Amino acid sequence: MDVTSRPLPRGALPHEPEIRLVPPLRRGDQVAFLSLSGPLAAHCPRRLRRAADDLTRRGLRVRIDPTTQLATGRTAGPADVRAAAFTAAVLDPDVRAVISAVGGEGARDILPYLDASVLAASPTAVVGYSDTTSLLLWLYHGPGWTTYYGPAALPQFGEYGGGAEFTWHGLWDRLSGADPAGGVLPSHDDVVVETLLWDAQDDRPRTVSGSAARVVWRPGHVTGPLVAANITVLADDLRAGLHTGVRWDGHVVCLEESDTVSAEELGQSVTVLADSGLLDGAAALVVGRFAQDHRRTWEPGLSRRLLRPLVRRCSGPVIADCEFGHTDPVLTLPIGGLMTVDAPVPGRGRPRLLLAPTAARRAAAVRAPLATRAGTSSQEER
Repeated sequence: MDVTSRPLPRGALPHEPEIRLVPPLRRGDQVAFLSLSGPLAAHCPRRLRRAADDLTRRGLRVRIDPTTQLATGRTAGPADVRAAAFTAAVLDPDVRAVISAVGGEGARDILPYLDASVLAASPTAVVGYSDTTSLLLWLYHGPGWTTYYGPAALPQFGEYGGGAEFTWHGLWDRLSGADPAGGVLPSHDDVVVETLLWDAQDDRPRTVSGSAARVVWRPGHVTGPLVAANITVLADDLRAGLHTGVRWDGHVVCLEESDTVSAEELGQSVTVLADSGLLDGAAALVVGRFAQDHRRTWEPGLSRRLLRPLVRRCSGPVIADCEFGHTDPVLTLPIGGLMTVDAPVPGRGRPRLLLAPTAARRAAAVRAPLATRAGTSSQEER
């Protein structure tokens, strides 16, 4: 029996669904690009083709779904059409992974057209970030799949010359199970935030904008199941009534934000998240890189001040400037994976993120306690 089809025990981890590990990706497998949200793929055919070529040269077969050719206002076709395309891709035995073509808005709208009972029997790797948050969390809390908060086709793999090696290896390691023993997620201090208009100016590699190491906002050491989301999208999900009754206590919560969001908008979204109770008792908070910080369009320290209400909700360590979100390169974070956050006292080493092997995850699911905390301060950082 393929061990990837066996679920973990339900209820062993707080507020965690029965987890189904998706089958691993292999060289020669087919992946599908779907436009689940906005229509940019239809407007940027050259960049879409470059993304397909990049993954092809890395040993995958790429199927470009017809949704990537659709553009109806702000979305890539009607919600029911995108939902039907997603369902068809998941049920197709030849498709081993669905990769979001690009974000935007509209992924939430496809959820009423998805049937969890139909999808549940065909766990498939689904990868994306930003607006894809709604779908990734729906699949995690509903059918109970491990999903992947990571690169999208156009933003990362449609780059001139192909996607960053750091980004590619992070994706491949997660989806292929290349590191079954788990281990440290690598860090990368380079930050790229330069904007080149797609299919018009993107005829050269983007320049490195600067350097930034992960930073500890609150020290500690903790282990818990990982969840990841875009702050604004998650807040809008909550406003729309999604994730009712869900709590992320005991979880390692990874949050990032879009590069076009204003400080006022971020503050409003943070208030929604804090008031919802979703993050109350979170084991750790891991914050992605804010493009606004690295473009210096926000005053120094602003993002940290705006996130204080969420830091207060977290019971364990907090680290920031991690390699995911709307800067490049990016990690791939397995939603439902077991992550350890090691955040030493500043000056005593660099913070680390570690993923546990599958065997350890199964053991953790039947052992108590879920998380261990050492050197964690409950006092909010100044």
